Amino acid sequence: MIDPAIKQHPSIYCQVDSLLALRHLSRSLKITPGKLCNSAIAGLVRTRYKGRGMSFAEVRPYQPGDDVRSIDWRVTARTQKPYTKLYEEERERPVYLIVDMRSPMFFGSKSEFKCVFAAKIAVAIAWAAFNQGDRVGALIIQDNHTVDLRPKRGKNAVLALIHALVESNSQLDNPANASRTSLAEVLDDARRIVRPGALVYVLSDMSDSQPYAPALSRLARHADVELIHIFDALEQHLPTQAVALSNGDEQVTVDSAKQRTALEQSFTVRQAEVKQVCNQCMIRGFSGKTDQTAEQWLLNNFAAGAGRRSS
Repeated sequence: MIDPAIKQHPSIYCQVDSLLALRHLSRSLKITPGKLCNSAIAGLVRTRYKGRGMSFAEVRPYQPGDDVRSIDWRVTARTQKPYTKLYEEERERPVYLIVDMRSPMFFGSKSEFKCVFAAKIAVAIAWAAFNQGDRVGALIIQDNHTVDLRPKRGKNAVLALIHALVESNSQLDNPANASRTSLAEVLDDARRIVRPGALVYVLSDMSDSQPYAPALSRLARHADVELIHIFDALEQHLPTQAVALSNGDEQVTVDSAKQRTALEQSFTVRQAEVKQVCNQCMIRGFSGKTDQTAEQWLLNNFAAGAGRRSS
């Protein structure tokens, strides 16, 4: 049984106040997807469609049915043939967040637990999408099932996400608990749910033993996907001295020297797999190392003008 005082610790469990406060940080963030939008709903994102938008695209010969108000009179006078201007229409791009809240995410050694780190990044992106007028939806992966939040516009969509993340996070109590929900299954579900052209963020420690690359590839062909690989510094490099580990009820001291090489090699293989999958699927990947706060990570990677650092 987790001590009630630990439930209130902001680095171990998600707190509503801290997630709400990310709305202020989100004003400094910019979501810049790498692909053009396919959505048929008008919005604020430039698309591959040509129409009467605000951004000039090209000039082409006039065709029957074109709006005469779009005729480029300068080009027409110079060529003695009618030409019309085309603009890029602005379409909506729904934002979907796939957030891993399974037991392996309930772990941390420095700044924040992986689950808290993931929740903060997801909520900040949701607030940024809200600021842009986009609809926000989510799939929250739990040990035994998945919470499905269909895309909606407005503040209530972000508040629903916060409520679902806090509720899912509050159920975690042991990083060693078995999970019956695989990331591959959720990615395939997302492909059926997410509309073409949506922007999808996947936030996970990618610790699944079941291959997820085929499902991620199918989703990437369907939508614009960005992957945030979340991991703890202790997973990457074990300290040279003995380590005290706890599940909340009991504590054990482990001689890390005996396990260091095997664990570090295992992490190196996992990280290489993530990079390979991102390259194969042609998606952007980010390293979400929890040795800093989620707020600082967001400013380093998603603030307007910040350089995007791939995994």
